[in-house]
Amino acid sequence: MCPTLPGKRTSAVPSQTRSASGEPTRRSCSRKRKATQLSKRGSPDHRNGKVPGFGARGVTLAEIEAQIGYSFSDRELLVRALTHRSFSQESATPTLDNERLEFLGDAVLQLIVTERLWKDFPADDEGVLTHLRSERVNGRSLAGVFRRRGLGDFLRLGKGEEKTGGRQKPSIQAGAIEALVGAIYLDAGYARCVQWAESWFWDAGLNEEDVLSQDFKSRLQRLAQRDGNKPPGYHLVRESGPEHEKEFEVEVRLGRRVLGRGQGTTKKAAEQVAAREAVHKIEEA
Repeated sequence: MCPTLPGKRTSAVPSQTRSASGEPTRRSCSRKRKATQLSKRGSPDHRNGKVPGFGARGVTLAEIEAQIGYSFSDRELLVRALTHRSFSQESATPTLDNERLEFLGDAVLQLIVTERLWKDFPADDEGVLTHLRSERVNGRSLAGVFRRRGLGDFLRLGKGEEKTGGRQKPSIQAGAIEALVGAIYLDAGYARCVQWAESWFWDAGLNEEDVLSQDFKSRLQRLAQRDGNKPPGYHLVRESGPEHEKEFEVEVRLGRRVLGRGQGTTKKAAEQVAAREAVHKIEEA
């Protein structure tokens, strides 16, 4: 008989794999335990590379690896990274979801982006670097990378989540990207993860100039630093209207010069408008 763990009952052993004495061989016992362990983890069938839940057409793991540009040594990490909690909850067998990988991947990606910005922008202060990082590592930008990379067919979702449009939800898409980062980090280490992440995020149209062009305050600050000036200052000129319909007017100064004025329903919006006017003046000078 196969040795059993304490407290566990011995199950019947198939008769076709027995020794000359009629006892099951150690090899058959080992195979049986391994198969049981894999079943408990909800492991994919690596023999044909197909995994249940990846769409009706039966996407293979090789197809997914080709799409993401990385081949896993441990393909279970890949499957787990793309498995949403809703799929695990509806699965007939225990299946690990991607939430822990998402947690890990978020931290790894933050470090990767921070290091890259530190190297690329040696003259920028903490405020600018923090803004650049937050623009790159957030739900909206990560979901955009997910869509541009065409990963929609590769998510494993529960039927309920599928019916409610979960495949198009930015939060689920962003979570899958972070989980992939975590999976690659565990599979190959930090250096390889950096190489993959930079090829994905810096080649996906998410460069710093695009970010800064949408944030005129940061853009103006960079222009001021480039010319050796102190950071621009924003001053509230006027606040009017009832509490629920406030309007603000702000001017931005570089030294004693007023470079722009802007109005908005919030101070931040007014500052952006003023900064935009100032940026245009500087760039056209």
